[in-house]
Amino acid sequence: MLQLDPTLPKTRAVEHAIRAAIADGRARPGMRLPSSRELALELGVARNTIVAVTDDLVAEGVLEARARAGTFVARSVAPLHSESRTPAGAGPEFDLRPGRPEAGSFPSARWLTAIRRAGAAAADVDSDGAGSMALRSELASYLARARGVETTADAIVICAGYRTASALLAAALAAGGASSVAIEDPSLFGIERPWSTSGFTVSDLVVDEDGADIGRLDARTDAVVLTPSHQFPLGGALAPVRRRLVVDWAMANEGLIVEDDYDGEFRFDRRPVAALQRSAPERVVYAGSVSKTLAPDLRLGWLVLPRDLVRPVVEASEALTGGAPMLNQLALADLIRTGEYERHIRRQRREYARRRTHLQQALRSVGLEVPGLAAGLHGLIPLGDAAPTVLSRLESQPDHVGVHRLARYTRSHDRPEALVVGFATPSRARFEPAIEALTSLLTARDPRPPR
Repeated sequence: MLQLDPTLPKTRAVEHAIRAAIADGRARPGMRLPSSRELALELGVARNTIVAVTDDLVAEGVLEARARAGTFVARSVAPLHSESRTPAGAGPEFDLRPGRPEAGSFPSARWLTAIRRAGAAAADVDSDGAGSMALRSELASYLARARGVETTADAIVICAGYRTASALLAAALAAGGASSVAIEDPSLFGIERPWSTSGFTVSDLVVDEDGADIGRLDARTDAVVLTPSHQFPLGGALAPVRRRLVVDWAMANEGLIVEDDYDGEFRFDRRPVAALQRSAPERVVYAGSVSKTLAPDLRLGWLVLPRDLVRPVVEASEALTGGAPMLNQLALADLIRTGEYERHIRRQRREYARRRTHLQQALRSVGLEVPGLAAGLHGLIPLGDAAPTVLSRLESQPDHVGVHRLARYTRSHDRPEALVVGFATPSRARFEPAIEALTSLLTARDPRPPR
C-alpha cells in the first residue's frame, strides 16, 4: 500500500508515504493501518521509526489510535485531493506567503482533548481581567525555561493575539501620557496602526545588518517596538552591543521597550538567544502568542509587563476587548502543563529546519542565497538585477506562486527589491512542489512535471 521515496530520510519517507496514501484515496477515512510490526517489515525500516511517525500523525489528528484496536485514518480528516490545485478565490496555487505555520501539523487530537477537559473545568476557573490564572501560571514557567523571561503569573495579561495586545498596550500608555513610539522599518505590515490610533507619533527606526539603529532613539521617544531575536522581515538579530544600548536608553530616559518575540522558539542552528526582557524586566514589555507555534486563529497572545503597567493594561482590556476566549486559554494551559505544547514545538522545529535547508539548497542550485539567521518561518530572497523580470512574472501569474515583496513591509526607508518567502504555510505534501515552482519563477525555467 505504501511506497517510500528513497531520496528522503526514513522517518520523513514513511510520513510522506502515509500522507500520500491518504491524499490519493488508498487509505480512506476510518481505514485501519497495518500494525507497526507489519509496516516495518513491508517497508524495510525499524519498528521504532513507524511508531514515531504514527505517534506524530495521531497528535496532528491525521490518524486515530484506538485502544486494543489499532491505528486508523481519522474519520474527520479532510479530503486531500484538493491540494493538487487551490480552488479559485482561495489563494495562490503554491502559497509561500509569510505569517502562518503549517496548518496540517496542528495537534488536533490533543487540542480537542484539552478543550474537553477545559469545558469540564470551566465552572471553577480562576480568572480576572488579566486572563486565566492557570494559563498565566503555566506561561510564567514555560517562558522562563524556553525564552529566559523573568516574570510571575501576576505580571502576565492574556490578550486575543498580538495586534490586540499592541492596541491594549498603546491605549494604556497613551492614558498615562506617552505620545511617541519608534518602530523598526521594515516591520510587520500595519504594526504602526494601533499606536497611531491611540494618538502616538510614530517614527521609523531604520534596520541594518546589526538590527535596529538604536542610536536614533532619544529622550523624546517614549517607547520602541523591536523584534530583537529575529528581525521581521529581514531575518537578522539585534547585535549584542545594540541590545545593551537599547537597555541603557530605556534606563536613562524611563523609556519602554516592546519586545515582539513572534517566533522565538524557532532557531535551528543552536539554542535561541534569551529574550531581551531578562536584561531589564521593569523596562521591557515582552509580547508573545501562539500564532506561529499553533495557529493565529486561536486568538491567544500575552504581554509580560512591568509591575506598574499591569493594572492599566488590564483596565484597557476590560474596557476595549473583554479578553481572549476562555476555553482556548484553559486548553493552552493544559497543553503546556502536560508537555504537549513543547513536544509539538520540538516536532515543528525539526520540520521547519528541514524546510529551510531545502529552500536554501534549492536557491543555491540557481545561484541565489537566503541571508539572515537560521531561524523563523520565512526567508528573504534579494532579487538584484533580476528584480524587474521576476516582479513582472509574479504580476502576470498572481494565482500561481504566492510571496510578498519586501516593499510591503517598508514605510519610509527604500530598500533593494527582495521577496519575503514563508516556507511554513504549504502542507508537507505540497512543500517541495511549491519550492520548485518558486525557483522556476525566479529563473524562468519550466517546472518538472509533478512526481
